[in-house]
Amino acid sequence: MDNLSFLFAANAFVWAGVIYYLFTLKKRNVSLERDLQLLKEVIEKESKQ
Repeated sequence: MDNLSFLFAANAFVWAGVIYYLFTLKKRNVSLERDLQLLKEVIEKESKQ
């Protein structure tokens, strides 16, 4: 029965890693979208001049 607890701990550890990875990807995506929006605004401003 002791092996079952190790299996559960390993499974929980892997899922925690996956959730953390997805969270960091979401943060990077939000940052990239913000940068892209700023770049679009600069391009529009330069094209109007």
